[in-house]
Amino acid sequence: MFIPYLKKKVLKKGDYFLKEGQKVNEIAFVEKGVLRIFYLSDGKEINNHFFLENDYAVSYLDFLKGTRSRYYIQALEACELYTFNSNGLQAAYDQSKNWERFESAYATSTNRFESFLFLSAKERYLQMQKDHPQFIQRIPLYHLASYLGIERESLSRIRKELLSESSIVT
Repeated sequence: MFIPYLKKKVLKKGDYFLKEGQKVNEIAFVEKGVLRIFYLSDGKEINNHFFLENDYAVSYLDFLKGTRSRYYIQALEACELYTFNSNGLQAAYDQSKNWERFESAYATSTNRFESFLFLSAKERYLQMQKDHPQFIQRIPLYHLASYLGIERESLSRIRKELLSESSIVT
């Protein structure tokens, strides 16, 4: 049974689930709240993704390889998490094929990487709006701008431009 592998963890806003340099040995299922995964580049925080309710929060590649994290995972809101380790994940796989959806975390990161190669900032924003509309409702704009790889002012321009375009259509 999988339940013995679960541990409840509560984070306050600003608390870290993972810090750079920590060995990645657990995954969190987000029951409540929002987390962000980010890294530091020249002292600047660069957001890589956000995890909301019913998401799995993990530095996935580091987890698979058993390496130390290059990322931070931080609570943007108070969070309730259920964590489990690789033994728990294997038990879950053994019990149910539904756990294969966890593998979609890798596909999500690949799609994000390719969006930087092939899409403009405006197209990345529109893609985020389509794929993750809840991000826009719950995550501060300065974090979204970082996630999209643009400055906050550029995000404001894109949003204003899209608002203007939609008012022309209506």
